[in-house]
Amino acid sequence: MNSTSYFRLHLTILLLGWGLALPLYAQKTLQGTITEQDDSGQPQPLVGATIFWENTNTGAITDADGHFEIPFHPSTRRLVIKYVGYETVSLLINETTFYLTHTLKSDAQSLDAVTVSASKSLDVQTIQSEVITKRDLQKAACCNLSESFQNNIAVDVSLTDAVSGTKQIKMLGLDGVYAQLMTENVPAIRGLNAKQGLTFLPGTWIQSIDINKGAGSVANGYESITGQINIELAKPDDSERMLLNLYGNHFGRLEANINTAHKLTNRWSTALLMHGSTQQLRQDMNGNGFLDMPIGTTLTALNRWKYSGKKLIVQAGIQALYDDRQAGQAIFRLGQERRTDLPYGVMQRNERLQGFLKAGWLNPENPTQSIALINNATYHRFAGSWGMNVFEAQEQLAQVQLIYQNNLGYRHELRTGLSYLYNRFDTQYQEIQPNRNRLWLDTREESVPGAFLEHTFKPSERFAAVSGVRIDWHNLYGTFFSPRLHLKYDLSDALIWRASGGRGYRVANPIIENMGYLISARRVDFEGELLPEQAWNYGTSLSYAFNINNQPGLLSIDYYRTDFENQVVADLDSDPQRLRFYNLDGQAFANSLQIAANYEPFKRFDVSLAYKWYDVRSTINGQLRSMPFVPTHRWAMSLSYATNFDKWQFDVNLQYMGTQRLPDWEGQASRSPAFALLNAQVTRRFRRLELYVGGENLGNFMQPNPIIGFDNPFGNNFDAGRIYGPIMGAMAYAGLRFYIK
Repeated sequence: MNSTSYFRLHLTILLLGWGLALPLYAQKTLQGTITEQDDSGQPQPLVGATIFWENTNTGAITDADGHFEIPFHPSTRRLVIKYVGYETVSLLINETTFYLTHTLKSDAQSLDAVTVSASKSLDVQTIQSEVITKRDLQKAACCNLSESFQNNIAVDVSLTDAVSGTKQIKMLGLDGVYAQLMTENVPAIRGLNAKQGLTFLPGTWIQSIDINKGAGSVANGYESITGQINIELAKPDDSERMLLNLYGNHFGRLEANINTAHKLTNRWSTALLMHGSTQQLRQDMNGNGFLDMPIGTTLTALNRWKYSGKKLIVQAGIQALYDDRQAGQAIFRLGQERRTDLPYGVMQRNERLQGFLKAGWLNPENPTQSIALINNATYHRFAGSWGMNVFEAQEQLAQVQLIYQNNLGYRHELRTGLSYLYNRFDTQYQEIQPNRNRLWLDTREESVPGAFLEHTFKPSERFAAVSGVRIDWHNLYGTFFSPRLHLKYDLSDALIWRASGGRGYRVANPIIENMGYLISARRVDFEGELLPEQAWNYGTSLSYAFNINNQPGLLSIDYYRTDFENQVVADLDSDPQRLRFYNLDGQAFANSLQIAANYEPFKRFDVSLAYKWYDVRSTINGQLRSMPFVPTHRWAMSLSYATNFDKWQFDVNLQYMGTQRLPDWEGQASRSPAFALLNAQVTRRFRRLELYVGGENLGNFMQPNPIIGFDNPFGNNFDAGRIYGPIMGAMAYAGLRFYIK
């Protein structure tokens, strides 16, 4: 038995062992009083403040005396206290503490308060996680989700091609499709939305982003392989009454966002989030005759409602999206015929409608016991053309989840549930090339009922384990068995060790996930029936919180490995004029090592340093090779300084990308040069207004010759998909944010 099989056998045994160990223990609770300061500076009880353990459903509300009582949670010691119009605080609670008194400051009072950055706080969650807060997002323009990660080392961002302007993410060295992307724990960026969906979620809608590396929770489905990214959106009951954001850059991109939130009654609240983006200025900075960025317009809006009762919490919403883009040669005009004697054009149109309904019931006699029902439905229509080739697709999606959670005593928590996924794809890809005309029609209807069981076991203050088992019955591909295990041990109050392992599955959508490679002369070849991708991911990490000269810091080291049992290989190397899709025949794996440090050398000045190493390989055309477009080495540094009262803030981010293997061209292997990217921003804050100016790619690095054969786009050597770096030079931008609290 090899080491990988040995690990998987023991993982399954551990999961069964943890699941059987369910003795009951006495309940321990934390009590306390939350107050505010009156005009004379004296503390007064704060009625209706929300108290909850971070990233859990365990919560309480202060009574008329400002008093609360909440049971300790087995997986976290971080307590969050929130009240509209007051600062939100996150406190690390020692489990020897049984009574807490805390005075909240209003937003105006808290301007001079010391803000503790989450990046320098020791995360006590069992599952390793990193949180990008709203304040972190405002360190850059953050126009959409794909740009929200540019100051974060855990997620890599790059262009898919040199024409469409679409950005993609990578996690643990693998494409972002292997990470499960969710909005408020509902899988959202997948299917036809897998690539472009990152650009459809405006940054001003985002309240926070939780990044979990490695095998995620079984409660959210079987599709997590390299991690889970959960995006929390602005809530109706605790967001600004109004937020107006305006943005523009000198390339001609203009954006406007309006968020509104209203508390209608003590229990009902609603929010309307609106976004519009347009690019009408035609740019060709490298002089190859192709637009560097597509021109077009994106419009999207989300209306959401929330009901907060003593026993029942209900949230519902509907989002609509329209996106229309035109790219290609600068002389291309919308509506022209598709002929090889006319300019080469790229057109993409998305129409999407999504609705959700979530209901949670809390047992008033036992606040740790809850039931949640989550429903999600989506209709998405995509129409695109690349030169002479045409792709049209429709997706219909319906998801239902029923989750039961209960604390079975101080040391045990149980979460179990049922789920159902219905997903229908109707796709048509017509490939029209000189002397070649081929048509692929595919209708795939997935029906997947599933069940899961997740158990949290905490026998002591220092050790915790979260084990889970998930089984899904796929109507087309049989049974998916997904075990997951997470371990955490506090070696000391400042040093935490974690380990995780688990299995995940996903059904690939090759055309939509590889659109960037289709802006080329490559013809598509499907070789055999493509089976679901399945992989094991396992890793370990150490987190150490330190203090130098009474200033906090955090050092973390993590290593993850992903082993594929099957992978849908997108072969770019066998033939520069073909894109071959086939099932893995051999090995495929990804190794990822990250070392990161955060330190505050003096008050209000944060420094972050990070290094990443990747070894990502797959069997391509019978040979185990490094995957293209993955830098072996990557370094990053971020500097942030704020003056008193946060009136001025200065942010700088520098990233250095090592060399990357490029797909073979005419039988020759090649690598990209290393390069650096520098971004910076200055923010000036007033009472209700923030002004910001900044720049991206200030070093003005541009990939030379990003489009091969640009002078003959209908010829055999045309390829716009060999992209490893920016295709546009330095960019300046400016914007404002106006708030009504």
